[in-house]
Amino acid sequence: MWNYLWGTNTNISTVATSLDISVSVAESVTAGAVCNSICSEPGASGYFKGGITAYSIASKKEILGIDTSFAEANNFANPLTTIEMAKAIVKMFKSRYGISTTGYSLPHYRPENKERGECELRIDVPYAYICIYDACTDKSIVIKKEFDYNPKSNKSVQRAKMQAGVAIFATKMYEEQVREAKELFEKKQLKK
Repeated sequence: MWNYLWGTNTNISTVATSLDISVSVAESVTAGAVCNSICSEPGASGYFKGGITAYSIASKKEILGIDTSFAEANNFANPLTTIEMAKAIVKMFKSRYGISTTGYSLPHYRPENKERGECELRIDVPYAYICIYDACTDKSIVIKKEFDYNPKSNKSVQRAKMQAGVAIFATKMYEEQVREAKELFEKKQLKK
């Protein structure tokens, strides 16, 4: 363990496993792309605890225990829901970090429905909220990423590009947390 921490090896997998910097993922808009991105790193089984694709409102309620009352009436893809998803997945898998994603991969329009208590919802620019939550510090970082939409392009291709872009960004957020933890660990060792 000490050899790579003090050496030049910055392999995320090795550092995350040795420092027990585990992660789990709750996805909506990315539909499993974040899990795929994290697990593509050799050795991910040492720190990746698991993931859930909670795409529907029902799965967010039933599996993750998210209070979706505000989101159902307004806009489901919001920062608060994203934070709650990240916290729920940490609790479920007992990991240090939780990553979650919500958003719209394509433009969306929903007219107002007073009987169901829904406001009009118009999404012209596809976007995603990405959250990384640290259970040790109870700190959340939420980023909103917007994506270009071309109505002449294939919707499936645009959705896949958006999901891949969010997955790569979320993976980089986790890797940054691992690098920061390594630096903190090294500073503490130097003080000894």
